[in-house]
This record gives sequence, structure tokens and C-alpha cells, in this order.
Amino acid sequence: MFFQQFKVEGLGCLSYMIGCPMDGRAVVIDPKRDISDYLKAAQLNKMKITGIIETHVHADHISGAAELHLQTGAPIHLGAGSPVDYDFLPLHDGDEIIMGNTKIEIVSTPGHTPNAISLALTDLGRGDMVEMLLTGDLLFVGSIGRPDLAGGELLEEQIKNAYHSLNTKLGKFPDYVEVYPAHGAGSLCGAGISAKPSSTLGFERRSNPFYQLDFDEFKEQLCRNTPHRPINFTHIINTNMRGQKLTHELPGINEYNPLTCKKFLAESPDNIIIDLREATAFGGAHIPGSFNIGMAPNSALWVGNVVKPESRIILLANNHQDIENAVTMFRRVGYDNISGYIIGLNSWILAAEETGFLPQITIHSLHTVLEKYSNHLVLDVRNDQEWQTGHIEQARHLPLPQLINQSIDCELDQHISVICMSGYRSNIAASILKQRGFKNVYSVIGGMVTWKTAGYKRV
Repeated sequence: MFFQQFKVEGLGCLSYMIGCPMDGRAVVIDPKRDISDYLKAAQLNKMKITGIIETHVHADHISGAAELHLQTGAPIHLGAGSPVDYDFLPLHDGDEIIMGNTKIEIVSTPGHTPNAISLALTDLGRGDMVEMLLTGDLLFVGSIGRPDLAGGELLEEQIKNAYHSLNTKLGKFPDYVEVYPAHGAGSLCGAGISAKPSSTLGFERRSNPFYQLDFDEFKEQLCRNTPHRPINFTHIINTNMRGQKLTHELPGINEYNPLTCKKFLAESPDNIIIDLREATAFGGAHIPGSFNIGMAPNSALWVGNVVKPESRIILLANNHQDIENAVTMFRRVGYDNISGYIIGLNSWILAAEETGFLPQITIHSLHTVLEKYSNHLVLDVRNDQEWQTGHIEQARHLPLPQLINQSIDCELDQHISVICMSGYRSNIAASILKQRGFKNVYSVIGGMVTWKTAGYKRV
């Protein structure tokens, strides 16, 4: 049996290729939108991709199923009854797909979504025992898939389904079976997912907190601790239900000069610039009103939290490679309206256009400011778990996802230092505050990591 896991850094998406080189066939499970990795793996191992399986309709990334179907002709399979608008071959509980020595058994496991499936894998060359389970978004390493994405009216039913799928449908498999989920750390399809890319059923049954609960506790935990829902999730779900646009059908991306950039921004408030440079470069000078989402493995995750999916976007970076990488990353999460790009800020500055400024303050300067000015606001935008590990005594806690959706109760001339763990999210938050009209905003370089290293007080 051939088995390969593919990981999208930053998004926590995991996809798979299963096949049999002797038989010459393979299937791809939960493909990402950019499909070259699967085509290369199939060619390298002398296999033809003859099937594409989606364990469920995804909410956090645009599927590559349509793209892979175009390139290979392979049919798309989903769980029977899946609410999509394109042709697919339905998979029912107990169905089998056999490719040489590889057997895939379909297990209906609703819970994350109503029509979700898991795949039980057997290497017939070694025996008739199930070795691995691809659990989709039902069971993660250290957590489970959130049940709320199908809609609030289905939440109670989905919680019951998830409990039944975990304990009854997966209950027939022994402890030694390996677990390979569709997501790892970084995904917002579940809370508290481990960075480990696989586990075993036995280990999860003993250590996963959701396996330690009776149904009432299970329901209470899921209702109380649902992760926040990024603003692009609904768009992604709808796109994956309708059928994804093919990348060759997307509009071209043009280089913008200062004049065309100004016209672009004036056309609509939904036309925006995403500045991909590092925090200090953005702080020194940037095009007013732009978002600073620096190039990093999780850039697409934060775009999905900050930028409306219907926005038209210009990207600004120091080089063409960052632009190319960003286009790939952002298209994975549904941002197809990328109109153009700008390389560097020199042309904007030489055209005598106005620039914005976001002061970067060190933790030492912040410590001095707090000793002198009792009314200086420190806004901590880390998540709840990070906040609980220790924070500045005077700080106000407002996680970045909440800041995006609500205002802060203070005057526009209030002096505000924004802090996160390392300085990445604080620049995103500070650029949002600047857009909202706050005049005296600072981003703390190095964040709470350097505050702790310096030995300053935390509570």
C-alpha cells in the first residue's frame, strides 16, 4: 500500500494520497487547491490518480477537487447526500474501494458535518486487519471537529452525531489503529489540536479530553468552547458547495503604479491593500489604510480573519516571490479577487504620495512609559490561553478576532500600545486601529516573549 500525507503549513490542512504502485492506481483525499504535489507524487510512484475523495464539505480551505478532476479526469467522491451543486459519486457506509493490495472502507461519521465520512485502510498484502483511519474532521489528534459549521439549527443534532460517531462508529476499531485526521495544529476547525500529525485510537481514547466525557459533559464542552468563526468560512463553504473556480479561469494580476493604485482605492471601500512586509518596514512607512499581514506560514489564516472575501486586493511586497507565494496562499482560503501587486514602496514615495507611520515600541520603552503614565493603554490581543500564561498587569485583554468585530471603548486620541506574543498580530491589530481613526497607536516589538525574557513583571 502506498500512503503519503501532505501538509499545508500555517493552515493545518492535511491531505493524503493512497494507492498501490503494483496496481498503478491512487486516490487523493481532501486535496488542497494547488495540486502539483499530488501530480508529482503520482508520477514519481508510477501511479494514475483514478479517484478524488472528500471526507466532507470543507469550511477552512477551497478544495482542489475540481482542479484535480480537470487535470486527471478522476471522479469526485463524497458522502451520500452531500449538499453540493456538481456531479459526484456518492459513498455509503460500508462501501469499499480496492486498488491492488489497498482496500478503503467507507465509514459514515457525521458530526463535524452531516454527511461526513471516514476511511478505514487495509493493506491486503499484510493481512485483513484495518491499519489506519483517515478521520476527516471528526477526530483530531488531541481534539475533535467543531459541530457548528452546518448551522445553529443543526447544532444539537450534530453534537449527538459526533458523540455517536466517535464512540460507536469508531468504537468497532481496535486501539492499535493509526489515526490520520484532515487537520493539525493551526486549524480553526477544532480547538486545542495537537501539532502531532497522527496518533492511534488507543492513545486518543485515553488522552483526548473529548473521549473522557459522558454525553451531557460532551455537549456542554462543545457549546461552551467553540472556536471563533473567521469571516471567510461561509464564503469557503458556499464555494465548495457550488464547485470551485479553476485557477486558469481567474483574472490576471497586474503590477500597479501609484496613480492606478490611488484610482483602485478610490473606486470602493472594499478595495484594499495587504502589505506583506515585516512589521518594522510597515511601521516605518506604508500606504495609508493598508493592512499589515506579514509573509508567514499562517498569513492566509489571518487574512481569513481580517479581510472580507468579497474585497478586491492589491498585494505589496519587497519581491516577486513573496507576491507569488501570497497569491497561492490566499487563493487556498477563497481570496480570488487579487487584482494586482506593488513591489516595494519606492515608487509611492518618489511620487510624493502620503505615507502612514506605525511606531514600533520596544518592551523597555513600554515599561518606562507605564511607570510614567498611568493612563497609557496596553491592549493585549493574544488568545485566552496565552493571556492566562501571564500578562502585563495594566493590560486590557481583547483577542485579535474579537477586536476585528468590535470597537474599543476609548477616545481616538488615547495612547495605545498593542502587544501579542511576538509582534506579528500586534501589527495587524494596530493597523486596524489606525484605519479606525486612532491617532496614537504603537506596536510592541517582540511582544510578550521579550517582556518575559527581560524579566518584567507579569500577573
